[in-house]
This record gives sequence, structure tokens and C-alpha cells, in this order.
Amino acid sequence: MISPCPDSVFFSASRLLLAITLTIGVSAAVTTSPAFSAITVPADSLDVSAPRVDERLPAPLLSVARAGDALVSVGLHGLIQRSTDSGKTWQQVDSPVSSDLVQVRFRDERNGWIVGHDALILHTTDGGLSWQVQLDGRRLLTLLNGYYGPRAEAGDETAAALIKEVATAVSTSATPGVMAAPFLDVMFDAQGNGFAVGAFGLLLHSADDGQHWEPWIERSDNERRMHLYGLAERAGTFYISGEQGLLLRLDSQQQRFVKIDTPYTGTYFGVRAFDHLLLAYGLRGNLFASRDDGQQWQPVETHLNSSLVSIVELGEALVIVSQGGQLANLDRQSLQVTPLADARVGEIYAASATEQAGSLVVTRFTGAKVIDIAQAK
Repeated sequence: MISPCPDSVFFSASRLLLAITLTIGVSAAVTTSPAFSAITVPADSLDVSAPRVDERLPAPLLSVARAGDALVSVGLHGLIQRSTDSGKTWQQVDSPVSSDLVQVRFRDERNGWIVGHDALILHTTDGGLSWQVQLDGRRLLTLLNGYYGPRAEAGDETAAALIKEVATAVSTSATPGVMAAPFLDVMFDAQGNGFAVGAFGLLLHSADDGQHWEPWIERSDNERRMHLYGLAERAGTFYISGEQGLLLRLDSQQQRFVKIDTPYTGTYFGVRAFDHLLLAYGLRGNLFASRDDGQQWQPVETHLNSSLVSIVELGEALVIVSQGGQLANLDRQSLQVTPLADARVGEIYAASATEQAGSLVVTRFTGAKVIDIAQAK
């Protein structure tokens, strides 16, 4: 969980802005953004709500998700924005923290989660109008010590090793008493079962929509504590993507994430699970498909030369989105890829469908942008 890995998350071209903030706190690029130019970053971002920004100016956004007829995007310094006109205009939503937020997910039109730096997990039950902290770096530290400490004292060697890793992490944290490692994704199914994953192998499970969390760090085939980037879920089965070709599937009987062998050793930034189709994607346009839940894999020629950041479902269509702003259609049956016109919107960090058929919204350093797929063909 704490030991650095050789193929680090910080080398991700598709998350360059995130990479800089992970390694040195706040990037020079962000501090020169017009929307943040007058902002002073608080010493302890867990205790200070997000500053207000000038909504007329673009702000760096790292993730976006659909919540019914609304869209919610997140970014630096605790920024949360919401749109009710398909992404044309955005309004800032009160955020209880000013830590950087890197991912937002909605299970339905009302229930959503945000994760970010300082081991943050935020939750909403009203479609993103208000947010509450479910977990942060202080509570996570208490949780980990309370969970693994007694086991270590009873002679559990795995628990003892994890307690040492936790102590090392806290000793290097810029904020005393805070586990600063970021969560990078979160996902829940309709029954309230869910997981949060993050850097250095962070893995937590909840059976009640995040009201309570249980550490699952040792319940995964990830002894080297690879960074865990993305989550997917289909019919109660969860999948995790990570660095150095790491792909995991939840074994419900073992209550453990087991490794899926794949033909790729590079980083998987994301995974998507559909009926009879599992997709794993990552660096330099690499995309792999399986029809048998990961037993056999087929490389997919995407014709894209930059890292893949999203695969967006638009009705029956699947649209591949690259970090460089390239778009392509993926046929679910033939797995043939048809390049679309370059979106010409600059570097993209994430993408989501909107409630309008045939359009998607992407997040960038200069804010959100809506793309009409019909015009991109």
C-alpha cells in the first residue's frame, strides 16, 4: 500500500495534471488558471470548504458523470460543479473540503460518490446538490489501525506488515495524522455493495453505500501494492484495473480479488464490463477485449496514439476517448474501430454521456466541453 512501484501512476500521460498534483501538491499550471488565480490553498484542506471560483472563467476539471438529467464534474481544490443544461453552463456546488477531487461516479440519478486526495470519499443522495464526507485521511488512519492493529498483536504477520506500511505513510504525510494517499475510483451496485480503490494498493469494501468501510488491502492479488486506477461492475461482479498489466476480478466465494491474466504489461487506466464483453484500456491507445470474462483476450486496433481515458456508452454505440482529444467508435460485435474526427479540444481527462442522444461531455484543463458525435463523424 505504501511502497513506491516502478511503473508509477505518476507517469500517466492521460492524467498529467493529476500526476503533478500527486507528486508536488499543486501544479504551476493549476495555480495560473484564471479561475484559481486568487485562491490561497489552505494548510489543512480537510478542515476548509472549497473556495468559490469565478464561474465565468474556465477551471481545471478531472472527472464528470451523469446524474439523471444533470451532470456533475469535479476538480482541483475541492471544486464541484453541476450542470442542468447538458453541460452548456455550470454552477459551483458547496464542497466540504478543499482537497483535490479526481473521480465522480453516480449509481443512479440521486446517489453518487466522489474520491480524491487525502483519502477522501464524499457522498450525495440528492443528485449532487449537496455532499457529505464519508471518509478522509484521518478516519482512514483510525480505521486501518483499528482493523489491522489487534490482528498484528495476535501474531498475524500480514497485518503486522500492513501496520508498518501505514506508519511509514503517515510519517511522510505533509499533514500530521492524515493518510494522504488518494483514492482514484469508487463504485457501488444497486444493493449497496461497493469498493474504493487508490494509490499504493488502497482497497476498501462497503456493504451499506459507504456508511461503513472495511479494509480489503490483503484480499487482492496485489502483493506489490500496485496503484489501482479503475472499477467496473456487472451483475454483482466487480473488476479493478491497475498498473503493470494488473486486472482483478472479485471472487464472491473467496471474498477476494483474484488476478486475471492479460497479454499486456502496461498500465490499465480503466475497465468496462458489458454483457459478454470485458474491455481493459490504457497507455498509448492500448485496448483489449474478452468475450469469456477474461479467459481469452483479443487486442483491438484503436488507431489512437495517446492514452485512453474513457469508453462512453451512447445507446448501443461505444465511443473511445483518448487523452489527446481523439474519438473513435467501437462496434460491440465485430470490435472494429472507426475513427471519428479529432475533437480538437486539447488534453482530455475524462468523458461522460449526457441526457441528449449523440453527445458527450469531456473534462479538460480549461473546463468542460460538450461534443456532438454526429458532427464528429
